[in-house]
Amino acid sequence: MEIKILSEKKILLTTKYIKFIGKKDFDKIIIKRNDIKSVNLQFGEISNQDLIIKVYFKTFENEYVFSVSDILITNREIVLTGILNDPLGIYNQGYIDNFKLLSDKKGKIKWYEFNDKQKYYYLRGCYLLNGVRENIDNTNSVIEIDLSKVRTDLDVYYEIGKAFFNTYGYFGTEFHSFRDCLVSVKESMKIKGRMPTLKIKGYKNFEKYFSNNILFNDFYEKFTNIGFEIVNLK
Repeated sequence: MEIKILSEKKILLTTKYIKFIGKKDFDKIIIKRNDIKSVNLQFGEISNQDLIIKVYFKTFENEYVFSVSDILITNREIVLTGILNDPLGIYNQGYIDNFKLLSDKKGKIKWYEFNDKQKYYYLRGCYLLNGVRENIDNTNSVIEIDLSKVRTDLDVYYEIGKAFFNTYGYFGTEFHSFRDCLVSVKESMKIKGRMPTLKIKGYKNFEKYFSNNILFNDFYEKFTNIGFEIVNLK
């Protein structure tokens, strides 16, 4: 991931992470010194100019406009204060956070050590990287989905994506997007000679935590309807 701050198309600063802090009548961006990759000498001279902040991650790019009224440069950080044009609300910081999470972990994560916010950002990052896929990578006749540790909906979606795809598996973050992902792979699965069998490892745990959750019935109904045979394992 790379973040650039520009003024009139001139790159003033390049960093790998920024923190947006938005409050009523006040916005602030904090850039830690350790995250800075390069600084243009003119950076400290700007005042009351519109800056453009561009966030890049592989093929994805997002842009924010920031009107700077003051700049504070200390030994540890650079602080920009002013009015942030924030068209996507709280998701702006979420985009940056999930990109940093993906960049830092390089695909090797310990999912069950994440908090719910990190889990959500990780899955959304996978979506922004690859979108909703039409084909699954796993070509085995038997696909095992490990639900022995799941406690939340996000855990279930992660485990499905992990079982179906080699890297950055995305299979939704709530039941509507789960259904969209399933519809997307439906046609490609139909042309296979034989649908793979889904083995559900940890069925008892899945039932314990999700029997009263819409996802539980949705999981079995939707997969069965497109032709998957499901075998529950303890």
